[in-house]
Amino acid sequence: MVDKDFLKELTELPSVATACGPVIRLLSEHLGSGYDRTCIDDGFCLFVRKGASVDQLKTIFVSHMDEIGGCSTYAKEAGVFFTRFWGNTAQVFAGADLQAYDYLSRDATEAFTIESRIESMEQEEVLLLLGDRIRPYRTAWTFKEETVFDGDTVEGKALDPRVTNYAVVEAARTMDSPEIGLVFVMAEECAVYLAEKAVEYLRHNAPNLEYVINADVPGLSNVENGSLDTPVIRIFEGGSLIDPMFGIRAAERCRSKGLDFELSGARSGSQTRLFIPIAKALSIALPNSEAHLPRTKMSLKGIERTITLLKTIGEETLSGFGISVCAC
Repeated sequence: MVDKDFLKELTELPSVATACGPVIRLLSEHLGSGYDRTCIDDGFCLFVRKGASVDQLKTIFVSHMDEIGGCSTYAKEAGVFFTRFWGNTAQVFAGADLQAYDYLSRDATEAFTIESRIESMEQEEVLLLLGDRIRPYRTAWTFKEETVFDGDTVEGKALDPRVTNYAVVEAARTMDSPEIGLVFVMAEECAVYLAEKAVEYLRHNAPNLEYVINADVPGLSNVENGSLDTPVIRIFEGGSLIDPMFGIRAAERCRSKGLDFELSGARSGSQTRLFIPIAKALSIALPNSEAHLPRTKMSLKGIERTITLLKTIGEETLSGFGISVCAC
């Protein structure tokens, strides 16, 4: 069963770009004393089982923490600030309830409500932020929405990516292996290349790493033959190949175990391709109803199936998947 209380808290937190302190804090508390943590500013957090060393890692689960939103820039006038943002249009953000917090904050209780408006300047529509507590280049912001559950549906903000944060945590905790690690990347939504910091760290510190399993939440329209209640193994992400020979063989292995998933591709990209040079890669996706809106919907059955798929794949990686590296 899905832990609704934890998922609700995780999705309601604000964490934008590399200002992921609130989510890092909650994940650290949730994983607790059973895990050791390595965090690299403006990059990623790695969790390994307590007492295990990074050089023991054979498999890592990867997901990103950040949601769409923006950051204040310079002041237009007292209490009114310009902003840069990513993930959607100025109109979508201006029409939504927004919350803000200090870029360095780790405490979600420090978040505060802000207002916004659009002005036309030099034939361009500009999104402005309004609030007494906004600081230039220090205030991060995103949607403010309550996560609710109705039957098989969860609805709220930041389901991309927090549902897959939750799924990889549950899979890894169930396995409880010193050879399994968790990597949570920052800023995928606005600066996907920051995942390269994790790649370089693992390249130098995890010599036994063989498998990378990246999990993400694309919009349903971006997943070929997708559905809300069924995860997919993506062997294509946009224009990138995601180790399709390995992905197909892995899918056959999972299919033989009776798992509910689809072999598919995505019209959109993700950070998986950045990890391909250091390990055999799999891309796991569970669609939400629409990408990057103030509220989207996902299936609880789909989340449970994703956790089962991730756990099974993780267990299979520890035994080499029972397949040859290459049939050439």
